[in-house]
Amino acid sequence: MKTILITGASGFIAPHVIKASLDKNLMVMGIDILDQNPEEKVVDKNYTFKKMDVRDLNLEIMKNVDYVLHLAFVTNIPNSIQNPVDTTKDNIDMTVFLLNLCVEANVKKFLFPSTGSLYGNNPIPWNEDMMADPIEPYSFQKLSCEFACKAWYSCYDLPTTVFRFFQVYGENQRKDTAISKFIQSKKEGRPITLVETTAQSSFRTGRRDFIYVKDLAEAVIIAAESKNTGKGEILNIGTGKATTVEDVANTIGGKITFIPRRKFEVEAHIANMKKTENLLKWKYKTEILEWVKSFSNQNQK
Repeated sequence: MKTILITGASGFIAPHVIKASLDKNLMVMGIDILDQNPEEKVVDKNYTFKKMDVRDLNLEIMKNVDYVLHLAFVTNIPNSIQNPVDTTKDNIDMTVFLLNLCVEANVKKFLFPSTGSLYGNNPIPWNEDMMADPIEPYSFQKLSCEFACKAWYSCYDLPTTVFRFFQVYGENQRKDTAISKFIQSKKEGRPITLVETTAQSSFRTGRRDFIYVKDLAEAVIIAAESKNTGKGEILNIGTGKATTVEDVANTIGGKITFIPRRKFEVEAHIANMKKTENLLKWKYKTEILEWVKSFSNQNQK
C-alpha cells in the first residue's frame, strides 16, 4: 500500500483529498501547524495526523512516503498584499525545504498546487504554455515555487507535477470567501457587504472558472498515481467554463453589496482544460450553480 503525505492537512482542500486518497486505498499522513477542523476531522485506520511545521519533517518521518502533496501555504491574495515580505519568505522557504527533503527521501512524486491567478492579463482561455503574468504577491510566490519544482525535477530527478487550481469551492470552504458570505447572508436574512479582504473575486461582473473541491481532489489523486505525470508538467484544474460572481450570489439568494473591482483582479479566469483532460482522462462533474443552490437550501434547514 502506497503512502501520500499531505501538508496543510487542516485547511479547506486537504480533507477532501485525504478522503479521496483513502477511497483509493492509499495510506495517508497529514501534517499541519493547526489542529484539525472538527467538522472535517478524518478518522480512519489508514490516516495519521501530526501537528507540526513542514520544516520539522525529517527522513525518519518520510521513510515510507511515496507521494507528497504540498498544500501548506500562507494563503489568499489579500493576505499576501498586506504581508508581502513575510508570506514570500515563508512560502518559498517551506516549499524548497520540502523539495530537498523529498530528494533525500527518494519520494516517487512531488505534487504542488499553484494558482490560475498567475496567468494575470493573458487572453482567455488560459493554457499552460502561456507566459505567466503574476500581478500580486501570492501569484508571484506560487510561480516562484513552480520554478523550484522545475529546477528540482531537472537537477535532482525528483518527479514533479504542478497543478494550477482555479476558483475552488465546496463544503467547509473558508468563511472569508465570497461564496461563504453569500450563503451567510441568506441564512441570517440580512444584507452583507463584501470587503477588501474578502477572498475570491468580489466584484459583480467578475467571471470565474469555479471548480468543485471533490472533483479537484479526484484529479489530484489520479495525477499522483498516473504513469503519465511526474515529468515536470503543469496542469490546469478547472472546468473550462466561466460563471459571474453575481450569478452565484443570485442563485443563492442573499442580499449582497458588492465592492468595485480590486487592483489585483482581472475581468475573467477561464482554464483551457485540453491538456489535463487528455493526460489524466479526467473531467469535472459538478456545476457551480447547481451546487450552490442545493447547498444553500440545505443550510437553511
